[in-house]
Amino acid sequence: MDILVLGARGGLGKLVCDELVTRGHRIQTVTRVEARDATALVRTLGSGSAIVNCAGASVALGLGHGWRGYRAVDTPIGIAAAEAARQTGARLVYVGVHHAEALAGGAYVDSHERVVAAMKDVDGVVVRATGFFSAFAALVPIARRGILVDVGPGRARTNPIDEGDLAAIVAECVSGDGPRELSAGGPEVLTRRQLFERIAAVAGRRVRIFGMPTWMAAASGAMLRVVHPRIGQFVKFAVGLAR
Repeated sequence: MDILVLGARGGLGKLVCDELVTRGHRIQTVTRVEARDATALVRTLGSGSAIVNCAGASVALGLGHGWRGYRAVDTPIGIAAAEAARQTGARLVYVGVHHAEALAGGAYVDSHERVVAAMKDVDGVVVRATGFFSAFAALVPIARRGILVDVGPGRARTNPIDEGDLAAIVAECVSGDGPRELSAGGPEVLTRRQLFERIAAVAGRRVRIFGMPTWMAAASGAMLRVVHPRIGQFVKFAVGLAR
C-alpha cells in the first residue's frame, strides 16, 4: 500500500515510517510547506490509499524549535490532510492528544480538536496519545545537574507511551476497520512525582526535586505567550496536566 506520511522527519514520524516499511508498505513524503496545501497532498498521494498525519509543532520547551503557536502549525496541516482524504477517499490516521475536558479550551488541545472536527466525514481514526515517554526522558540530562523542578503537588497521574509502541499502533490503524478514536498510553500509570523519582534514579546521582506552585507556573506561561506563543501555550497545557 502507498502511504503518505506527514511529519515523516520528526521523531515519531521516522518511527512510523520504519514500522510501515517493515509491514511492506511504500512511503510517500512532502515538505512542511506542501503539508499545508490540500492540492499538493492530493497530487503527491495519487492512487495511494492512506494518509498518516503525525506532523505538528515541536513540544520541546526551548528556543530554536519555532515560535508560532499550535493553531498556526498543527491545525492547517490537519485540515489540509482531511481535505485530501475527502477528495481521494484515502484512509486518514491522525495522532491527536488524549485530554481531560477541562483542558479543551487551551491552544495545544484546541489545535488538535479542530483537526478532529475536520475529519468527521472522512474514513479514518484519531489515535489519542496520553503523552510521549521521550518528554520525560529528555529531563535526564537536567537531573544530572542535581535539580529537577516539577509543577504542582506531584499527585497527578499519567501513563506516557514510548514512541516506538505508538508507531506500531498507528501502523496497525492504517488498514482495516476499527474505532473512530483510540486512546494510546503506556502500560504503567504513575504519579508525576514517581516519574520524576525514576528520572532522578536514572541520572545516577542525588537529585533534589522541587515543586513549583501551579499558580506560579501558570503566570510564567502567560508571560511567555507574549514573547514566545508556542512555549507559553504548552506551559499552560502542562500546568493543566499537573493540577
